Amino acid sequence: MTSEGDASKHDEAWAVEMLHRINGGAQEAHERRDALAAAVDEIADGFTQLGLKRWKMGRKSPAQEDMKAPDVLLGDRAEPVAKILRYESAVNILSAADQLRGFAVLLRAEASLMGAVSVARGIFEACLWATAVIDPTITTDERLKRALTRRLARLSAGIRLKDMLGDGTTDADHVIDNDHHVDDQHGTNRDPAKNITNIVVYAEGRGWPVKKGRRTSEITPLSIDWLSENLERRIGIEGYAWTSGSSMAHGEHAADTASWVELSQDIGTAPAWLIQLWSTGAWAGPRLFLATFARYTGRATLRREYQRFEKLF
Repeated sequence: MTSEGDASKHDEAWAVEMLHRINGGAQEAHERRDALAAAVDEIADGFTQLGLKRWKMGRKSPAQEDMKAPDVLLGDRAEPVAKILRYESAVNILSAADQLRGFAVLLRAEASLMGAVSVARGIFEACLWATAVIDPTITTDERLKRALTRRLARLSAGIRLKDMLGDGTTDADHVIDNDHHVDDQHGTNRDPAKNITNIVVYAEGRGWPVKKGRRTSEITPLSIDWLSENLERRIGIEGYAWTSGSSMAHGEHAADTASWVELSQDIGTAPAWLIQLWSTGAWAGPRLFLATFARYTGRATLRREYQRFEKLF
């Protein structure tokens, strides 16, 4: 028979072993968290470079074909179609890059589930807007319609903000261009209302109906809901990524979701695995954009960085 002393020693050894396993598991979880955050930062850096530097493109790629399109005449100036598409995409690429960095910070902190999920939703949205204007499955004219529709929305938002806050505000056009000088080709230092008029006149001159909405005019209908279900390079997860992120952001929680949110409050933290569970858009958005970008330019980019990111996610 086992003596009481032997049993006590056995229980003590078991407790020490369990404590060792728990500590080891916690350390492993922290290492996985830090590795994922580092991979997110790496993707963010890559997106920043894509947003600022000139794009390389293959021969006979859709991007190369866009270079041959006639200039867009907007009032007293002409803009190359390819530059319009690149610029409107880059505005959102840089937004996604900044939000990716924020997501990495929240991963490391493990302090806010809702904050991380909301940022992941923003990453997804920015990536889909960036993708929409370089969609290689549509014509150059259709890409241009989308880009000008996004510009109309951006200019209108700038006007609303200025009306609300007064002078001294700037809009998204204050972006550093390829040569690291403030770019004036896309609206900076010009009257946004006049820019809107010029775009509308150009569209109507092309025979493109312009629909006047409550907040802005649009040349072609665009929404994240539609894009998440219709962009060619989607893999089926995009609709879920957007819907689940939206439900979390707007507090429209199913019972199981509410339980997870409550858990993060009860334990006083938001572990990285829980953030990952509800942040599908943080990887689905970059995946869709990079796949589309490769098809559009004929050049794959950030392949190894994204593979590392996806593996860790």
